[in-house]
Amino acid sequence: MKGPFVPWLFILGVFVLRETQAALHSLETQFTGLAITNNLPDIIFNVWVDSQLLFSYNTQSKELLIKLGWAYPPLKNKLMERLNQQLQQGAEDDLRRFCTYWMVSYNETWEIQITQVTVFCELDGDIQVDSQMRVAFDGETVCQLDEHSEGWVTKKAEVTRFCKYLEDSVQWDRLLIEECPKFLKVVLDLFHLKENEPPEVTVSRQDAPDGRITLFCTARGFYPRPILLHWEKNGQMGIWGKESSSGTLPNADATFYLQVIVELQPRDPGEGYACAVEHHQLGTPAIYPAPRKVTRGKSWELSPSISITTILVLISAVTFIIWRKKDAWGHRTQERNTEEGTSSC
Repeated sequence: MKGPFVPWLFILGVFVLRETQAALHSLETQFTGLAITNNLPDIIFNVWVDSQLLFSYNTQSKELLIKLGWAYPPLKNKLMERLNQQLQQGAEDDLRRFCTYWMVSYNETWEIQITQVTVFCELDGDIQVDSQMRVAFDGETVCQLDEHSEGWVTKKAEVTRFCKYLEDSVQWDRLLIEECPKFLKVVLDLFHLKENEPPEVTVSRQDAPDGRITLFCTARGFYPRPILLHWEKNGQMGIWGKESSSGTLPNADATFYLQVIVELQPRDPGEGYACAVEHHQLGTPAIYPAPRKVTRGKSWELSPSISITTILVLISAVTFIIWRKKDAWGHRTQERNTEEGTSSC
């Protein structure tokens, strides 16, 4: 294969870059090759920014669609024109050759096979904090490259030859360190993505009949995606029980949702706990105390004075009702006696 098949994606470097806003943003590009029997694989190409789908393309429709946000029309038109040119001028063929080589090398008796190539990078302002590249076959990663490794890491022994081929064929390190961050900066410059939103955080508590205590910390409606939630006790981090997480999930409005749960150890009264939240829009970490146990019991155990007062009020009410009934009965008796006396006269 002649030269890299991916850098055509990053032609947007022709645009002038401004300093990236100080926030954590990520870019993920994924090429999926789907092959049935001996046909050339169909290629699906997607680009996500901050876990939101931005571009989509497939070789059947040959349409490049912008899925998210907007760009100034002249720049948008130039972008679409350049990308379509690159696709039509050989990028599809490069991708097909790559996928075909991989499929045949890994399994020569395939009928339906799926090959995926994923490139990922993450920036905090202008600082690159992560970069990875993965090749997967039928959903299983077989070769991986990141900024910390000196070369491709083979995940399955039987594909060592193919991973070696990847290492010798393309300057992948340049793709991860230079091209991917450059493209992410261009996208952040040109596209109006979701406005940054701080998380709305709620902390709740559940007391089970058997005495077990579960604490819930929920963050809603935040953007961008990166966020950190953890439990503290008396200001200290630690493992306080069985923890679980929903994972960061997308909402319909392009914001995100995350819930972390901790089931405390038996006999832990649940005092002194708080959920610590870190997000770009909060500035500094925010602390949200967990609610204390709501004591429930018999009313006279909770407040004897209230019980006594209630009893006295009830006694007074009953006495008043009895007195009224006696008074009414006395009046009726007197009226009856008067009527009887008049009749006898």
